Amino acid sequence: MKISLYMAISANGLISNARNAPDWLSNEYAEGMMGIVQKKQAVIMGKTTYKILAPDYLPLKTTGTTVVFTNDINATPPNPTVVYTNKTPQEIVSMLEEKGHEEVVIIGGTATISEFMKADLVDEIYLIVEPVLFGSGLDLFKEPGGEHKLNLIEVMKLNDNTVQLHYGVKKKS
Repeated sequence: MKISLYMAISANGLISNARNAPDWLSNEYAEGMMGIVQKKQAVIMGKTTYKILAPDYLPLKTTGTTVVFTNDINATPPNPTVVYTNKTPQEIVSMLEEKGHEEVVIIGGTATISEFMKADLVDEIYLIVEPVLFGSGLDLFKEPGGEHKLNLIEVMKLNDNTVQLHYGVKKKS
C-alpha cells in the first residue's frame, strides 16, 4: 500500500499553533488536502484532527474510508465511512487493504504521523509551508523512529506566500 502524508506546517515547522485553531491555513492547503483525499478515497487522522473537521469539513462523507486513530474505540462513529481504531499502523494498513484500498493519506496529527513513521510505512510526504511563525505549538513529529532520509521530488509554489514540498521517503530496510 502506498502511504502519503499531507500536512501544513508553519515556517518554523509546527503543525498547529498554541490555540489549536486552523485559522492560519491557506485555501490552497484546504483544496490540496481535499483533492488528495478524494483521489485516494482513504484517509487516516487522529482524534483531534477529526474533531476539528467533523462533521462539516470531513473530506470523505459518503464514500471511501476515514480511519480515526483513537483510544476511544467504543464510541459510535456518526458516519458509516468512519472507523475508530487503536490498532497498530500495520493492522490499519491490513484493514484498508481488505477494504480494497491501494493508497491512503494521513492528514494529522503528531501522534498518528509519528506512529506511521516509526513503523517505516510512509512512502511520500507533502509539506505545505505556510507563511507564519508560531511561538509555540505542535511539532510535526514526536519520536519518528530515528532518522529518515528523504528525496525531494517537487517544489511547487501554491500562492504568493505558500509552497508545497513533495518528498519521497527512503525505506530503512
